[in-house]
Amino acid sequence: MPQKQRIAFVANTSWSIFKFRLYLLQALAEKGFDVYVLAPRDKYTRFFEKLEGISFVELKRLKSKSISPVDDLQLYFELLGHYKRIRPQLAFHYTIKANIYGSLAAARIGCTAVSVITGLGYMFTAKNIFRFVASRLYRFALKKTREVWFLNHDDQKIFVEDKLVSAAKTFLLPGEGVDAQAFYPAPFSGNKETINFLLIGRLIEHKGIHEYAQAAKTLLAKGLDARFCLLGFFDNKSAVAISHNQLQQWQNEGSIDYLGETDNVAPFIEKADCIVLPSYREGMPLSLLEGASMCKALVASDVAGCREIVTEAQNGFLCKHRDAEDLAAKMEKYYRLTDAQKTEMGNKGREIVLQHFTTEMIAAIYTSKIAGLIQ
Repeated sequence: MPQKQRIAFVANTSWSIFKFRLYLLQALAEKGFDVYVLAPRDKYTRFFEKLEGISFVELKRLKSKSISPVDDLQLYFELLGHYKRIRPQLAFHYTIKANIYGSLAAARIGCTAVSVITGLGYMFTAKNIFRFVASRLYRFALKKTREVWFLNHDDQKIFVEDKLVSAAKTFLLPGEGVDAQAFYPAPFSGNKETINFLLIGRLIEHKGIHEYAQAAKTLLAKGLDARFCLLGFFDNKSAVAISHNQLQQWQNEGSIDYLGETDNVAPFIEKADCIVLPSYREGMPLSLLEGASMCKALVASDVAGCREIVTEAQNGFLCKHRDAEDLAAKMEKYYRLTDAQKTEMGNKGREIVLQHFTTEMIAAIYTSKIAGLIQ
């Protein structure tokens, strides 16, 4: 393979590339590629600036929450300028604005581009003017890409049925990958008086945090000896953010035990017994993959992304969408399992991860696809 071919990775935060794809970027750099990360600057940017073979390019015009056409036009020209300077052979775009304006900018200079649909944002899935505009923009921009990748069948089906992209152009990637060594086996230990449930995610409504708190109240009222832990950061820029006051109220009531935020979730997962994610929609939730890798049972909403990971009654349970009562019922169902059944359910989860979702598997898929795309 020719040396020093250039690949760009573009997203709306440095954090997302660091969290989900750092292992991939390092693997490509070790293979001799020049890797470029294009994203807004945040506290995770510094990690890219210290790695050999990886260059960081700040995007000053990518405003993920903005709906201004002026901002979007400025983003397009900013990306175009960077692409003219870098001249990448291949560009991967993640998240809606990078997918749309990055694809158009890459096409302008003749760069092969791949759009990776990591999940459908709530603005896109709503039946309103924003979905109409997003659909039109996607339909136009995706004509310029070589391939469009999805993390779950549901999102792929929506794009094809809505004629945003032809089926022949799509590819299903089995998630972002989980490091099965960093997320080591920590099976249910048995003989525990208190069962620990844990939800990991941004503190926004669409992660199902209200439903989780309500389910916790229900189960505590029934006398279950359980803790309902929450780990994640406040997303104050989100229109659907959980407020500090609301979280404090849940803590004062004794229903939620907030653990703060961290970049190292493995020790918290190790102490948990069951990972819960009553999300409204996902691409491929890493918290469930990491939990399963550590032999934890899962309780999650029966929605896109989650149902790709949870096999009912084998490695966890699926609950109804936005239904706190059904969530409580499925959490109680796990609680009532015998120790042996809890252990078996967790072990099955790790088996599923090792068969389908490891970082080694995802890196191998990327490497194989990149060889074909660049040629």
